[in-house]
Amino acid sequence: MAATISVIIPVRNSRDYLDKCMESVLGQTFTDIEVILAENKSTDGSVEMCDGYAVKDSRVRVLHLDTEGQSAARNAALDVCTAPLVCFIDSDDHVETDMLASLHELMTAYQADIVCSNFFYEHDGVARANEYDDGKVMVLDKRGTTEKFLSMEINNSPWSKLIKRSLFDGLRFPEGRLYEDHAIMHRLAYRCDKAVWLRKSYYYYVQHDGSTVHTRTPKKIYDFFLADYDRYSFIGEHRVLLEGDTTRLTNLEAMRCFKHFRTFMRDRRSDGCRRLRDDMIVKLSDMSHNEKLKPKLRRRLWAVRRAYWLFYLIHVALRRK
Repeated sequence: MAATISVIIPVRNSRDYLDKCMESVLGQTFTDIEVILAENKSTDGSVEMCDGYAVKDSRVRVLHLDTEGQSAARNAALDVCTAPLVCFIDSDDHVETDMLASLHELMTAYQADIVCSNFFYEHDGVARANEYDDGKVMVLDKRGTTEKFLSMEINNSPWSKLIKRSLFDGLRFPEGRLYEDHAIMHRLAYRCDKAVWLRKSYYYYVQHDGSTVHTRTPKKIYDFFLADYDRYSFIGEHRVLLEGDTTRLTNLEAMRCFKHFRTFMRDRRSDGCRRLRDDMIVKLSDMSHNEKLKPKLRRRLWAVRRAYWLFYLIHVALRRK
């Protein structure tokens, strides 16, 4: 008989954190779970650790993947999970032992498609509470859910949530890119008829100096640009938001894209990434025709292509690193 919740944990070189993560997962007060460890090409002993958990607890399944990347790991686990509900946890993070019970109770009570909670930032063993931790329960329709995700009032990571697996039908995390969750979570939100946001933290997002999200390269900046460009395009393609929210969020995402490009150009290493630069220029130029954008922003976007050297002089030349 299939479990109620599939807990999906991508694993790559997580030896120093995996025990604490798994202790918090296997110790959940809600026990009707399967745990899928999607291990991909670890070299630090994580492979053996994953296999050990499967021996000790029959609820644990291990996938040994030949493809690197968190998206590939999550997608592979989604392809084989059997439960109607899924929960994602990163292997270097951990959760309160009543997280699944609390989220499942709300999902059942409200017949929701997704239940979201908040998270703690943890650095050097010190956890910092979320600014929205007031314990309130917010019930949202499709429009409200989509707006909360796009405005990022609800965090855009797949973890700290309980999600109906059916929302992923025909939808997967983009592979070969970073910030893949930023490019997909609003699409899951759009598929929800009803969502619940429990404004309480259960998830510990552990910060590591030098981790992937804290080291910047031109390719990572480009990936972040693509994620925000996906969001910008989504807003224009789907008429679910109120007009005021559409205008506000369109401007927000267009400005974020412009800032990503400016950051990209100020990095001297971007000189060797002309293909990425040219792709961003084309996309920003197309944005400049959007009449929902503020005039100043439209002029900035227009200058990226039509007055490139003026843009370069004002925004890049004197600020390169």
